[in-house]
Amino acid sequence: MNYLILGSESFLLRKELKKIIAQNGNDSNSMDTIFYDGQSSDFSIHTVLEDCNTPPFFNEKKTVIVNNPTFLSAQKSLSDNEIASLEKYLKNAAYDADLIFYGDVTVDKRKKIVKLIQSNARCYQFDRLSPQDFKTYVLKNIKENHIELTSDGKEELLSRLPSDLENFHSELEKMILYGKPMNKNDVMHLISRPLDEDVFHLVNDVVSRNIKGALHLWNDLFVLNKDPIYLVALLASQFRLLYQVKTYLDMGQSEKDIVKELKVHPYRVTKAIESLRGLSKDRCLDILNALAELDQSFKMGLLDKKVGFELFLIRTAR
Repeated sequence: MNYLILGSESFLLRKELKKIIAQNGNDSNSMDTIFYDGQSSDFSIHTVLEDCNTPPFFNEKKTVIVNNPTFLSAQKSLSDNEIASLEKYLKNAAYDADLIFYGDVTVDKRKKIVKLIQSNARCYQFDRLSPQDFKTYVLKNIKENHIELTSDGKEELLSRLPSDLENFHSELEKMILYGKPMNKNDVMHLISRPLDEDVFHLVNDVVSRNIKGALHLWNDLFVLNKDPIYLVALLASQFRLLYQVKTYLDMGQSEKDIVKELKVHPYRVTKAIESLRGLSKDRCLDILNALAELDQSFKMGLLDKKVGFELFLIRTAR
């Protein structure tokens, strides 16, 4: 059987891949599970097909995985000879091998070889979930695992989770092991809030000139031993994104177009647009310059990190 398993949601991609490998009686370390890197400079589809046509060692079936098949995208291609060999194999695939094209690749649907794979393979597309779909996914899994949460506990949980299934399933294991009904306070102590979310709230406090909120959040981060140099880098990254999004919006680009141009998660762009209310490009550049100067002062040892970061927040949020 041939498979095409693509998308940006790595957790679901790996879950599907593991399921297929297990169906063949293998695991990822088995001699009958072979991985190839499709974007490697020495990648050869002939070698892959030769492996597919070689009988498995210990099981009835072997699994041959081509990770990152960039030759299916618009950027790269196989040679005519390679395409002919792959086309021949796809039409008469080995009965004792599963060939899997796998990874976060956007295929060029105009390519003949892509159309051929799609018509001769089981195709799966696992893209990142939208915020609403992620919320539905979380609540569904909580219910299936019989986890009892109060309404304010659910709200607190959702506020602490980034739209990332890998992170959610790690937190889900903790809730299952906890094994008791949970309220908001329980969630606050059990579920760690991701640093990216704290930085997002810190950005919003700076943008909205909420000095009290910014200093309160900074004190929480300081208690958690978050390094100001690292926080400066995260803030700079977020404000660069804000500047880029603002630039594209001023050019009349839609949110969908901006996601495509910047190649970032749609959730980040949505959040950036929310943060941009009341933020001009000039102020954004001023903040980026202040962060660059602060970073340099820290690294040269010219300024105490705690005091320096607090002064930055007061100056930019006042």
